[in-house]
Amino acid sequence: MIPIVREFFRGLRERGELDVIIPELLTAMSYEVLSRPMVGTRQYGADVAAIGTDDDGVRKLFLFVIKKGDLNRDEWDISPQAVRPSLNEVRDAYLSGVAPAHKKLPVVVVITIGGVVAENIQRLVNGYMEAETKGNIEFRLWSGDTLTGKVVDGALREEVFPPELRSFLRRAAALVEEPDAAFQQFAQLVLAVIADDKQDAVSRVRVLYLALWILTVWAREGGNLESAYRASELVTLRAWALLAPSIAKDRSQKQNASHSLFEVVQLHLTIWDELYGKKVLPHAASRHALSYAAWSQESLDINLALFKTIGRIALGGLWLAWLSGAARAAPLPIDRADPRVEAIAIAIANIIAANPTLYTPALEDQGIDITLALMLMTMVPATRERAAHWVSQTARAIIISYRNNTRFPVVEMDYATLIRLPRGPDEHLRKELTAASIIQPLLGAFAHAFGSTKVLGELDAFQRDELAHANYQTWVPNARSEERLWTGRRNGSALGSLAIGADGEPLITALGREIDENTAYGALSAIKLDHWPVLLLASAFYRVPPPPQLWLPLLKALGAIDPDDTGDWEQAPPTSMGGRPRVRRILQRSVSLLAVIAATPLLGAIGTKDRSADDDAPPMPTRVREPLRLRTGQSTSPWRG
Repeated sequence: MIPIVREFFRGLRERGELDVIIPELLTAMSYEVLSRPMVGTRQYGADVAAIGTDDDGVRKLFLFVIKKGDLNRDEWDISPQAVRPSLNEVRDAYLSGVAPAHKKLPVVVVITIGGVVAENIQRLVNGYMEAETKGNIEFRLWSGDTLTGKVVDGALREEVFPPELRSFLRRAAALVEEPDAAFQQFAQLVLAVIADDKQDAVSRVRVLYLALWILTVWAREGGNLESAYRASELVTLRAWALLAPSIAKDRSQKQNASHSLFEVVQLHLTIWDELYGKKVLPHAASRHALSYAAWSQESLDINLALFKTIGRIALGGLWLAWLSGAARAAPLPIDRADPRVEAIAIAIANIIAANPTLYTPALEDQGIDITLALMLMTMVPATRERAAHWVSQTARAIIISYRNNTRFPVVEMDYATLIRLPRGPDEHLRKELTAASIIQPLLGAFAHAFGSTKVLGELDAFQRDELAHANYQTWVPNARSEERLWTGRRNGSALGSLAIGADGEPLITALGREIDENTAYGALSAIKLDHWPVLLLASAFYRVPPPPQLWLPLLKALGAIDPDDTGDWEQAPPTSMGGRPRVRRILQRSVSLLAVIAATPLLGAIGTKDRSADDDAPPMPTRVREPLRLRTGQSTSPWRG
């Protein structure tokens, strides 16, 4: 365990990483953190200030001067951000402005580095600390080894994180190049920490936060952040389940719990930025660039990878929209979007235009990713017309694909079965594969909001003439959703038997009635506490369609868009990738590359009114509401996995 933690500290960057971990480590050591690093404000040499009891039992003021990696001659006294000038500034300026309540406390100035002190400057550092230690001011050095000891003996001490659980973190860090295996090990760690009810909720979240940081740094060093991203989704959801009751209670608990949740969300977005903001978004407008990056010659692999990608990118944009305050209470249209949010929405539109596979979803499950992308593009004014274009083109592409018996969205979830599906399946198998749909009503609702009457007419005719056997539906929360949603247990109900109608009004009326009558949605902690992105994260991670309560008010708040011209909407052509065409071999990977492969079925049944114990909603005589699962009867098809 010690080598893993040591390399973790060595790999941390100074800003936004090491200076974020130190306060959390101090809090775990029962220090009272007074100040944290802030961008744009002068620190006067001290990055972090804290009050704590020293090893001698005396209460002292600790001031931390933080530098990443190893400390060499340049970092000590030559570079613009050198350590020695910062120490002088602490001595000459910071201490004169200490709060009156802390002026009489002994002061410990701690040089904090992620690595080690280079041998050629050890005498310089030691000499400086000895010369400047006088009166009530003392200088110390915390190296990566010191920090490792404090983590292993402190935050991961025996009673908090016993050896048998540390093995999960060791394995996860060692397997970062195999995302599925690494995530499974980390998930075991998460479950074990959460089950330890000897600690309070905030303490358990801090342990998970530190463990996630360790996995993230190792994943970054290994060049594969997939396991870290999935782990951050899991930690965020489990942190919400633990902290939401405290956030809703008294002020002191709310401050600690809210801060811990904020740190977890910030780390989740840091990983998102490393994986998508820096690696994917710069290539958004390059034609077929992301399709090539799927590293497969199989069109299904490309399709699955691309829909997963835009869903995750959109979720990051929705988080930022919420954090910016422009959509704090609910996802509604933004008049002036934050530049980062607008850039992400435009990038999604460019990815769609540059990768035509995103007009032809292969799975009904991809309706979740489509919903996330459409929500963000619709919230941002600059991309609303492009969202309308995507809706109309996708609706028509699905209709054409079904009529030509090529690729169309199916309810099947198993990758091995999907890859073996015959080209042009017979009519019986086609009906079995299209037994239910969440994409069709979703496209109908957005087409109605955009005023696309032609598309609505086509979708209505398609439902009546060719998909009359399919149960059009969406997911809605029920009385058990709050206790089950954040942990991934089966919950909620299917609002089924939806009809689009020639003008979309029957669909909108049915969805609106559900919103008016469903009290379970308002009882969700994420909604009561105005943290709606947590609900979207749960939808994406556990593969549950976002409920209409989140996106229908957004559609109703829209102004008019030039309706039926969206199908002919023109855009600037994506930039070319350049170079000669490349042919890459199929990369044999586990299904971790394909986020759509879920452990449980997703879509609802056809017209059945059977109700399970999981569905606590009262019966609705004009609608079919049932647990969201695929129940299409016994199958004799060899293509069912």
